[in-house]
Amino acid sequence: MALFIENGRLLDYPNKPLKTGVAEIAKVHGGDFRMTANQNLIVAGVLVKDKAKIEKIARDHGLMDDSVSEQRKNSMACVSLPTCPLAMAEAERFLPEFVTDVEAVLAKHGLAQDENIILRVTGCPNGCGRAMLAEIGLVGKAPGRYNLHLGGNRNGTRVPKMYRENITVAQIMAEIDSLVGRWATERQRDEDFGDFTIRSGIIDEVKISMRDFYA
Repeated sequence: MALFIENGRLLDYPNKPLKTGVAEIAKVHGGDFRMTANQNLIVAGVLVKDKAKIEKIARDHGLMDDSVSEQRKNSMACVSLPTCPLAMAEAERFLPEFVTDVEAVLAKHGLAQDENIILRVTGCPNGCGRAMLAEIGLVGKAPGRYNLHLGGNRNGTRVPKMYRENITVAQIMAEIDSLVGRWATERQRDEDFGDFTIRSGIIDEVKISMRDFYA
């Protein structure tokens, strides 16, 4: 059973007591809890007789929510400010509202609810948010400013390339609006966003990082 934990932050929020929910699951669960590389939580080894009970606890505490979009599930940020002393821009606290804005752009251009872009935000070039394995990656440059990277793929096997440097959030949203508009109308059948940005010539593909990343 996989539980979506936004930003991996397991706390009790208003009307969404995630931490309490996991504690309640632990009282009846005899298997494992496994943290994933995408900041989520797997309740593993659930016995058939306990499945319905654990799922009810998860839903009652907001750990399972069918209203969470695929875009939100496929977005991630590092902890950044105020915890990390290396951070130059917001990431974790910035991401939820940013994803809402991206969802609005997808809806504006008529993309189905299951359409999504692998989105990552990291507060500095150290890249703990794995922006360099995203279709759209933001790397913090200064408060409210980011480098915008494009061209990664859904499998995380292709490095994106910098598209715009040191731009504001408003400029980022304008770029995403324009790019998603083109993706919605010009893409080939089932073509993912990152693949589209390369095929259409918006960004050059990074084939050999040492050679192509800055070229």
